[in-house]
Amino acid sequence: MAGGALKYRHLSRSSSHRQALLRNLVTSLFTHESIKTTWPKAKEAQRLAEKLITLGKKNTSATRRRAEQIFYYPLTHINTLFTTIRERYLHRPGGYTRVLRIEPLNKHHDQAPSAILELVDGPKDMRFHMTAKTLVRERASEEGVRELTAKNIQKVTRYRDNGMEELEKEVRRMEKIAGDEEVREKARWKVDERPREGWKMERIGRLRQKT
Repeated sequence: MAGGALKYRHLSRSSSHRQALLRNLVTSLFTHESIKTTWPKAKEAQRLAEKLITLGKKNTSATRRRAEQIFYYPLTHINTLFTTIRERYLHRPGGYTRVLRIEPLNKHHDQAPSAILELVDGPKDMRFHMTAKTLVRERASEEGVRELTAKNIQKVTRYRDNGMEELEKEVRRMEKIAGDEEVREKARWKVDERPREGWKMERIGRLRQKT
């Protein structure tokens, strides 16, 4: 109908091709916990992934049959969906996935807007790692932890099992990485002046002999 709201993105594909594409993206998401694709594809795949996780939380024979119809490799992913994923989001009311904008993946051609689609509270939760990195930097500064960072800490740990303990563990890991990088940087720029001065004097002597 003219003037009606767009219910979903067609992605410039036929209906069957579109469904196959989204099934493939969702299967990859549950395999790797995080995928990179274009922004429109990520938003459409996010809708299907949220429905799958809702089916997993219901955990009935009907929802299992429906999930088997969506996954490309049901024997591999059904068990993950109804055990690991279900337990992770059992007490979360919604928002199981997150879409983050990134710079275009194909810079030299179409410059299509790109994004990361990820499962929240998982091992590859980018916002969780970014919050830990920010916390390391602000604890070392004179201002201390900002109010915005405190809100982000509450968001990323609210529904995660042992959220604060996991965050502190990630903070310690990043502090160790930052310390190792600082040591390597100092070693890289450390210059022994004595050999350098000897090399200069040797070069000056050679120039005097030539003249």
